[in-house]
Amino acid sequence: ASQAGAPSRKLLSSGLSAALPEVAARMGVEAGADVLTRRRLMSIDGVPVRLAVSYFLPEASEAAELSGGTFLQGGLQQLFDRHGRRFGRAEETLVARIPATEEAQLLQIDSADPVVELLRTSYDDAGRAVHTLQTICAASRHIFVVRQMPGDAVF
Repeated sequence: ASQAGAPSRKLLSSGLSAALPEVAARMGVEAGADVLTRRRLMSIDGVPVRLAVSYFLPEASEAAELSGGTFLQGGLQQLFDRHGRRFGRAEETLVARIPATEEAQLLQIDSADPVVELLRTSYDDAGRAVHTLQTICAASRHIFVVRQMPGDAVF
């Protein structure tokens, strides 16, 4: 919304899927193991700008609430709070690349138009992976704002 326009979102799917190698490594499971996957498409004024895919461990205490076909009331943070999960740290990787065929179709971009992929894994205070988020953005439709936290004295 801060980039102007009316935001909307659509839940594309929710259920078990085989963990991609990069997701499996972050979640601490074998590649191809079942993970709970939620795929969403975000749009601005009806124009797709971002595909977001969340991965969770199916045996996690919050999995039952995540496996439904609707958006969560209150969001992930409230869900994790209800299940006693406390944030510990996050690890992010940002990559610019050419989209896969399905990504280009969903984002309604040419297959040669670049996307920016952000892969973020959040860990609880015990060091267990809680959530991996793969965000695929149409590069020409996004502005990335990065801020340094107050009090951080590292250049």
